[in-house]
Amino acid sequence: MMSYTDVNIEYFNRVSNILKNSFERKNFAFNSFMTIDDANSFLLSSIKENDIITFGGSATLGELNILEKLKTYKNFIDRNNKDLKSEAEIKAFSSDIYLSSANAISKTGDIVVIDGSGNRVASIIYGPNKVFLICGINKVVDTEEDAIKRAKTIAATKNSIRFGLENSCNSNDMICDNNCSVDSRLCAYTGIINKSHIKERIHIILINSVLGF
Repeated sequence: MMSYTDVNIEYFNRVSNILKNSFERKNFAFNSFMTIDDANSFLLSSIKENDIITFGGSATLGELNILEKLKTYKNFIDRNNKDLKSEAEIKAFSSDIYLSSANAISKTGDIVVIDGSGNRVASIIYGPNKVFLICGINKVVDTEEDAIKRAKTIAATKNSIRFGLENSCNSNDMICDNNCSVDSRLCAYTGIINKSHIKERIHIILINSVLGF
């Protein structure tokens, strides 16, 4: 009889194979890792000492703790430093490496990212030479439609709660209002990425952990 751990590993491997086939067919690069440490080692080995490194707002990156390691790189621009945030968001477009996460990825090979200000969506779509999107297994859904739904009803809601924002998705009924007009709306910009126009520019990293929102 298979143990819970065995079942979990088998499930992750099957999902990884489905995603790998779907994303590579659409010009994305894809790797999966059983642990955060393995994913971090791969990411660090993929970044050169002289690379200009930027990143987008992401709870996942905070949970990986990789940003602390990247602070030792001489061209790392820390957007978490309020004095450097604006500079980091502008320089992202000419950076060598851009790190972020997605709000959802689908088994059909689609990526959905939402944003309040648009800087993260814009940088993922265009600019940086290489984009790494690090996702936990919780970000995987079946279809593009499911990915959009997850981004707006789960990710936006949890982030609204995290930031204490009075958005419709953070009201008592927690229902997404697509006509929401509040200034604090977190899904003002929605990016749906169906293909990496430049082969392997966007690189998806899947980790067998629950990460981010």
